[in-house]
Amino acid sequence: MQCSSIGIIGLGLIGGSIGKGLLKNEASRNVLGWDVNEDVIDVALSSGAVTHACEPEKMAGKAELLILAVPPSQMKLLSEKVAPFAGKGLKAVTDTASTKSAIVKQLSAIWKEKYVGLHPMAGKEKAGIDNSSADLFEGAAWAVVPSAISSKEAVEMATDLVCALHSIPIILIPEEHDAIVAVTSHLPMFLATALATLAAQRASRNPKLSKFVAGGFSDTTRVASCQPWLISEVWETNEGFIKEALKDFINILSEMSSKDSKSLAEMATEAKRARESLLAGRGEGK
Repeated sequence: MQCSSIGIIGLGLIGGSIGKGLLKNEASRNVLGWDVNEDVIDVALSSGAVTHACEPEKMAGKAELLILAVPPSQMKLLSEKVAPFAGKGLKAVTDTASTKSAIVKQLSAIWKEKYVGLHPMAGKEKAGIDNSSADLFEGAAWAVVPSAISSKEAVEMATDLVCALHSIPIILIPEEHDAIVAVTSHLPMFLATALATLAAQRASRNPKLSKFVAGGFSDTTRVASCQPWLISEVWETNEGFIKEALKDFINILSEMSSKDSKSLAEMATEAKRARESLLAGRGEGK
C-alpha cells in the first residue's frame, strides 16, 4: 500500500495502533488524525501514531483512504457530517466496528461504493492511545466486509490496508461476520462480565475470596475490564446472534451439570482438542 494520504478519525487503541503500524511499516508517509479529545491528538502526534492533525471535514477532502475508528453509535452521524466534504481523491472509506450488519447498511447508504467494512480481531482490555502499539495487528485476522455496492477499488484498498499492517484479510458478508463474532468476540465479554459479577457477589459475603483470585479467574475475566460502552453497543447492534450464542452456551452448561465425572472428563478432553484446533487455525485466510 502506498497511499498519498490516509486519514484516521478516532485515535484510541485501534485508531492509534493503525496509525503507528502504517508509519512503522512505511505504508504511507502522510497519516492524518483527529480525535474529539485534543490531548489525545497531542499524544498521537508525539508518539508517532499520525503525522498531522486534521479536522474530519478537511480530512475527507485530503485523504485517499478514510478510516472511522470511533464507537459504532457515532459512525452514522459522523459520516453524515463528513461525507459532503469528500474530495475527488477519496477512494475508500472503512470502519473498525465489531458488528457489521447494521453499520454496513447505514454507512454504504452514505458513502456509496467507496465504503467497505473492516473488523480487526485484535485488541486489549485497556483502551486509549497510551495502550496503542505498532504491532497490535501482527498476524491477526481482519474481516473485510463489502456492501452489495462496494467498488472493486475500495475493496482492494481495504484489503491492502490490512496487509500493510501485516495482518490477514478474510472476506465475509455482514450476517456471516456477526454470527461468527457473536461466539468468538461478543459472548466472551458477556461471560467475563457474568463471572466477575458472581465473584463480586460472593466476595461481599466473604472478603477472603479476593485472596484466591489466580490465573484462571484473571484470564477468564480479562475482557470484563474493557470499556463498559462496548458491551452495550455490541448488544444493540448484534442482539439476535448474541442471544442465540448465549442460549446455546446455557444449554451446554446445563448438559454439563447433569453429567457424571467420567462423562465430564470425556467432554473436557474434547473441549481441549477443540480449543487447540481452533487456536491453531486462528488467522488463516480461508
